[in-house]
Amino acid sequence: MRKRRTLGGLAAAAVLTLVGVVGTAAPASAEYTHCLDVTGGLACWHTYGDWFSVHDALADGAHVEVRWQSWGRSGTCIASGNGDYQKCDYDLREGYQIKWYLEIWDGNTYVRGKYTTDCTADVSVCI
Repeated sequence: MRKRRTLGGLAAAAVLTLVGVVGTAAPASAEYTHCLDVTGGLACWHTYGDWFSVHDALADGAHVEVRWQSWGRSGTCIASGNGDYQKCDYDLREGYQIKWYLEIWDGNTYVRGKYTTDCTADVSVCI
């Protein structure tokens, strides 16, 4: 009888330990969002899924662009004007630096903008 209780207690302890380990697992990837805004536009970089959201905030005939560069790749995401919203998805290498520019353009004329640098994943150090 005594052996049976000891084995039962060990089995219960093993189950509790396993539940504790599984229950405390961290998510595979955390969401990090960084936004820039200028008069007439807003854009955000979302690390989870590698995408930009771009919003043209003024009905002034100008449009909003996000231009980005990351390790030999580049692209442009455009909200065509007058309140337009665009979501642009990319599949980028994780943990690398991405440089991006939020720009307001009136036709082919640059009006204003901002620049920033982020990581392509929620990591403490970018390559």
